[in-house]
Amino acid sequence: MPEHPSRLLVLVAAVALATVVVAGCAAGPPAAGSPVGAVGFLDAVIAQSPLEDGLALVTLPASMSGSNLLVAVAMGDGPGPGEVNAEAQHTHLIDSAGHLWNQREHHIVFGSIIDVYTAPANGREQGSTLSSELIIKGGDEGHCLTVLAYRNGRFHSTTSRNGNFGIPQLVQDAPAGADVLTAFGDGRENTPATPVTGFRPLNILPVDGGPRGDRDLYQLNRLDPPGSWPGGGMLTGNLAPQASGYWGLVNINITPAS
Repeated sequence: MPEHPSRLLVLVAAVALATVVVAGCAAGPPAAGSPVGAVGFLDAVIAQSPLEDGLALVTLPASMSGSNLLVAVAMGDGPGPGEVNAEAQHTHLIDSAGHLWNQREHHIVFGSIIDVYTAPANGREQGSTLSSELIIKGGDEGHCLTVLAYRNGRFHSTTSRNGNFGIPQLVQDAPAGADVLTAFGDGRENTPATPVTGFRPLNILPVDGGPRGDRDLYQLNRLDPPGSWPGGGMLTGNLAPQASGYWGLVNINITPAS
């Protein structure tokens, strides 16, 4: 397809962002106005691998001590539909602290994947490392990992939708007090997306596979402030830009444990 006029700027931003966060970085304290109690969001760390062959590695900070729930979202590229083993692409988590991870969602978007995992905290969070690795390695496009910690969180559900072109959006019913994460993958356009009102970007990875690869975008947005949803129908996804091809959305809903 024709080159996007902002392609060079996007690629420069992608390289700079991947360099900064490939070893993991704290997302900062909960946003001002976060309700006390509720899900008790503590912190998030992110990592990116600009290549499928690399690891996306994070080190869990001291701010995650005292958590009861960890959530990991891994997104990356895989063989396209019709290619050998397209349905076999998965991520593999390596955890130095031995958390018991449970895969909650394995979502395929035109060969790319969105994998969602949760694990109960075990008291050994501080300083432990968690990495994501793709099973099938093409080497031309990257993947990313986000790990979040909650003091009073419980996995509730996931919802998902795939589409072609248009504005990627999904309406779901979310319970009161829920914290909602929206994972977005676009298999043809790597311009970072503008999330719908009430959400903010947390992890953005625009990649370019070069002459033999696709231009993909992996982006994780989250409700701001965390756990502030009053309940009922919720619009998730993006306001812009128009998706250029195959895209997918996965919502991860975390509710108060008590």
